[in-house]
Amino acid sequence: MTMELRYLAVIVLIVWIILDGIVVFRRKTGKAENRDRRSLAVIVVGNFVAFYVGIYLAFTPYGAMRAGLALQVAGLALMALGITLRSAAIFQLGRFHTPNVAVLEGHQLIDRGLYRHLRHPSYLGALIAFFGLSLALDNWLSLVVIMGISTLAYLYRIHEEEAALAAAFGEGYKAYCRRTRRLLPGLW
Repeated sequence: MTMELRYLAVIVLIVWIILDGIVVFRRKTGKAENRDRRSLAVIVVGNFVAFYVGIYLAFTPYGAMRAGLALQVAGLALMALGITLRSAAIFQLGRFHTPNVAVLEGHQLIDRGLYRHLRHPSYLGALIAFFGLSLALDNWLSLVVIMGISTLAYLYRIHEEEAALAAAFGEGYKAYCRRTRRLLPGLW
């Protein structure tokens, strides 16, 4: 049963990435407004490498947790939670959510819903889903690879995004930063 749950986790990941890509990439902005500094490429390439290596390791004997069915089911539940959180965050940003870092014409700073507490809830959702995937794969090396690479990629993206938003919104964004956290409510 544990092997089947690994396959299920990989299938859920692939379906989610395809659907997420369809939703997100239909909003890609033109180069004139792009402030991305390659953070989109870092996310795409970093996550591809993390998933490829992490999934490969999960189907080898190296790093096997053998934690059992309960941990894998918890991992699948975390994947569902993370995907739901990311989807809700994207929905709440609406037309202002783009795959590349950009400040659009008429851009508004969104500080309601999930954004009332966190500046990057869609990234938190993705990282929760990736953590769930790692648990469902039942391999501690997969966990280290997926979470390590993905977290570094998202930290770079957050740095670039916050610089662009600070430049665009000035003191309004700085005030927003003082009353919210980046990824972890009450912590960071």
